Amino acid sequence: MRHTAIAFGITLAALAASLSLAQLPSALPPAAQSVAHSAALPRYVLEAVLDPAARTLDSKASVEVPEALAGQAIEFLLAAPLEVVESAPSVEKLAADAGAGFIGINGSSSAVTRTGRAARYRVQLAAGQRRFTLHYRGRIDFGFDTPGQEYARGFNETAGVIREDGVYLAGSTLWYPYLGETLFTFEMAARSPEGWQLVSPGNGTARDPQGVARWRSEVPLDELHIVGGPLTRYARSAGAVTAEVYLRKPDDALAAKYLESTAHNLEMYRGLIGTYPYEKFALVENFWETGYGMPSFTLLGPQIIRFPFILTSSYPHEILHNWWGNGVFVNYARGNWCEGLTAYLADHLYKEQQGQGAEYRRDTLKKYRDFVKEARDFPLTEFRSRHSPATEAVGYGKALMTFHMARRRVGDAAYVRGLQRFYREQKGKRATFDDLARAQGAAANTDLTAFFNQWVTRAGAPDLRVASVSATATPPTVGGADVGRYGVRGVLRQAQKAAPFSLDVPIAVRTVAGTEMFTVAATARETPFELSTRAPPLSVEIDPEFDLFRLLDARETAPSLGQMFGDPEILAILPSTASPAARAAYQKMIEFWGGGNAQKIAVREDTDNSPLPTDRAIWVFGRDNAYLRKLLPDDAATGFKAGADGVDASGSQIPYTAHSAVIVRRHPLNPTKAVAWVVADPLEAAPGLARKLPHYGKYSFLGFEGAEPANTVKGEWVAADSPLHVDLRPSTARATALPPANYPAREALAKLPAVFDGAAMLERVRWLAAPEREGRGLGTPALE
Repeated sequence: MRHTAIAFGITLAALAASLSLAQLPSALPPAAQSVAHSAALPRYVLEAVLDPAARTLDSKASVEVPEALAGQAIEFLLAAPLEVVESAPSVEKLAADAGAGFIGINGSSSAVTRTGRAARYRVQLAAGQRRFTLHYRGRIDFGFDTPGQEYARGFNETAGVIREDGVYLAGSTLWYPYLGETLFTFEMAARSPEGWQLVSPGNGTARDPQGVARWRSEVPLDELHIVGGPLTRYARSAGAVTAEVYLRKPDDALAAKYLESTAHNLEMYRGLIGTYPYEKFALVENFWETGYGMPSFTLLGPQIIRFPFILTSSYPHEILHNWWGNGVFVNYARGNWCEGLTAYLADHLYKEQQGQGAEYRRDTLKKYRDFVKEARDFPLTEFRSRHSPATEAVGYGKALMTFHMARRRVGDAAYVRGLQRFYREQKGKRATFDDLARAQGAAANTDLTAFFNQWVTRAGAPDLRVASVSATATPPTVGGADVGRYGVRGVLRQAQKAAPFSLDVPIAVRTVAGTEMFTVAATARETPFELSTRAPPLSVEIDPEFDLFRLLDARETAPSLGQMFGDPEILAILPSTASPAARAAYQKMIEFWGGGNAQKIAVREDTDNSPLPTDRAIWVFGRDNAYLRKLLPDDAATGFKAGADGVDASGSQIPYTAHSAVIVRRHPLNPTKAVAWVVADPLEAAPGLARKLPHYGKYSFLGFEGAEPANTVKGEWVAADSPLHVDLRPSTARATALPPANYPAREALAKLPAVFDGAAMLERVRWLAAPEREGRGLGTPALE
């Protein structure tokens, strides 16, 4: 939604006058200037005016540096388009190569300056002096960049923009004097056009009666944002915190859902971890699609906030970042721990509450297997942020599994105590994996140093196998007496090239009387095990609930699109009998997926009868492709059939007409690889399929309708040939299914609590008791 200056009811000249920075000195109350704050951290006092029509920022900044820097030369960065109008003391503009400068999350000051996006300055403070002031102004519009094709989850990104439909200023914008990777506190007053709301970290208001947004934080921050635009504010109490929603178009029902979710999540995480550090949490609707979490608010795109699953996935994740990442900060030089911990305590926790924790962990391991090859792997100490499926699979996935294994090792109660201890000790500081290991170990009264070192400092994953499994068919006897126990023997092997890992391997044995659980310590290349069960054993399953970080065998999961997009080399087979338009549409899909060297894709026609490669995945395009039956024959076991009028996929029907189908099966010559068949109808659906399919990595089959195309069918085949599941029954008895595993029930680490809202209840009582409803007593007409 765009607005012109006329839409604000004033001329451009009047707008400039109404937004004068000269009006702002009174915007900061005198009390704000004297609030006590940590002398060990920099302190910003900022005044800003945003002119969306001109896309300009006019700002004054007073920067107080720590006592240790009094009287020294201070270097800082500002966005290149910003001109310093006035300063005290005077500032010197430096060349990009004027020494190494400081290091920040966005790179060294010299490196950032060489990009042309920033200017480098130095100010010399007088003896004993700790403060310098600047007045600067300029146009902020860095435009948008589209991430490479490899990163399917990426959004359009910008370093910063001021436009008539909204503002986005971040640390990467360098809209305030950037001192490097240092924590700081701040207070700010910012003016914007009539009807606008501006949101920043901390506590305050998005617009006061004078038209000024006022924000402050005594809680340390590592980045300062201004976001907003023409927004409608909603709010409700969530205990000591105010839950807020800012929407670009009024929507009471949508706002109510997010306000309720905010209250529940704040209370759950307060009980799990500790006190929420701010007075508000706000959902802010952005003017383009984003999924960002900032201190005390999140900035989500207009489509994203309307997806129903966001309330139980991305939204709790962003709320939790106020504890991990924006409460306890990351020491990036030693690895980013907070994304994995946040994913574990938000995305995984919600699935765990729904009884789907094992499935979530399986999919996490699946992403690692599909996207992380030896050339892409790295230890967690080198993870900074995600920019590809491979970096996400390590930085989020491997870290998540590390925290899950730590929890399994120490138990839930000790693990929660460790989280709370870590938060108390590190709140407002930059922390490392080592700090987390110490807190968790102290809470559990054990040393977790070696455990964390193994998973954090080593690249790679164990490749777990099982061999030589056997069982006694009758109970053993001692002195001729039945002792009522049965034996199960086998060998655990670690097949990876790297040295063995130290593992606590869960093993489930299904028996005629139920499932019995065991744990075997495996620290060598081969570890023999011998288990004793109370009833005759039927099968052995190694790590059946995916509790270990390890390299999944391809047969442990159904073939999926993730394997297709994770394979570095692909063969694509085009149908020779298809129309030129169809061939061109499929060719463009191939080029899109191979863009940015995400994959090496070789293309040939189905008339080429040379041997098929067995070392890569294969795309098969078109209904009449000669390789369809060779690579994807009908299969009664999975319920797949390519019929005359459409596709049957595990009971779901996908017609050919006006529908597109995607089917993934195991490579018939190499079960560790996948083959996929794509049919697009109408052809106008092909570009949409190309964009959307990387988002469906976990699925084996998909159906879409129309040119959009809209997803109508999705699912996974049943995987029943895992080499880590060993059937101990005689071969003649294996035609019947094993009894259900019925693994022991597990409690979720936390549960969403009920939140009492006295004001809301009172409002409902007053509505029900209003005279026009006549009391609604028993037997009254109003009750009916």
